[in-house]
Amino acid sequence: MKKLLVALLGAIALALLIWLCLGRHVPAIEKELAVCTADSLARAGIDWARVGISGRDVTLSGVAPSAESRIRAEEITRSSCQGVRTVDSTVTVAEPAPAAAPPSSYELKLTLEEEGGVVLSGMVPDEETREAVIQAVRQRVAAGGIRDRLRITPGAPAGWRAAALGIIASMDRFSRMSATMVNRELRIAGTVASKEVLDQLEQSLTATLPAGYSRHYEFEVAREPGPVVKPEPAAAAADCQRRFDELLARRSIRFDTASASISEGSYPVLDELAQMASRCPEAHIRIEGHTDSRGSGRMNLRLSQARAEAVKRYLVAKGVAAVRLEAVGYGESRPVADNGTAAGRARNRRIEFEINVQGN
Repeated sequence: MKKLLVALLGAIALALLIWLCLGRHVPAIEKELAVCTADSLARAGIDWARVGISGRDVTLSGVAPSAESRIRAEEITRSSCQGVRTVDSTVTVAEPAPAAAPPSSYELKLTLEEEGGVVLSGMVPDEETREAVIQAVRQRVAAGGIRDRLRITPGAPAGWRAAALGIIASMDRFSRMSATMVNRELRIAGTVASKEVLDQLEQSLTATLPAGYSRHYEFEVAREPGPVVKPEPAAAAADCQRRFDELLARRSIRFDTASASISEGSYPVLDELAQMASRCPEAHIRIEGHTDSRGSGRMNLRLSQARAEAVKRYLVAKGVAAVRLEAVGYGESRPVADNGTAAGRARNRRIEFEINVQGN
């Protein structure tokens, strides 16, 4: 009996010792499993899952974006970490977001400008259709470039792509054109070269338009250009003279002090005069240089001549024919104000232009 009691007490002591040892290690095991499981899920890009540990049993919770993501999280939790005994999953799957409603008005606009450029704006259903539209335009109209303002918007009506490409296939028959397609309604306005082209366009556009689409055309035939009426040389010269005088009344041509070097601030004035000269291509332009009375008369005459010639060189560089230009210096001989005042001397230092018909 005594031996039995001793054995029983020894068994109880051993069980107590085992329980104490295991109890001390449980928190460490739970921590290791929690860290291992969380790291494994994070490496897989799963950031929605929540992990609970009780001993070696794992509880997985959270809202998965899809059923596939839920199953993957559960598999990773079971297989990635040694020591996991069971996995209890309470994960739910998020309901899919409702599909976006198609726009009430699905619109595309194509504009062919007179310079040859094309503006694309409005909606396309996907990137593939956008590239197809741009490529079709590039094949038809390559002169003026393409301004792409298209935006990808799902929900295009059935037959929309075919309708858009059908419009583009006819763009090169117009000199200018604007096409707008709203849902299944097509409107095109534009100018064509002849009545024959107009008829052909109406037939081809109608034939390529998908079933269920309505159409409205506003085509016009370009007018035959009339003869170019050139103004009489004398009238053109008088118009140039008036324009020159008006410009020089507001702005003057200036030079560096005692020099024939044109001030940079006067370049825009001379540029505008060069453009004006193109309005009277048959006219002769005399460039007249004038000075004030300070200094010797001979020196002023040379300075006025040099300044007139500097203006002539500038205009020639800007495209005015040299044979049309004559540079003359008058020195101080033709004052328009009193040389006794600073204001008068400033007015006398000037460049004037005399424009006449060639030979007059």
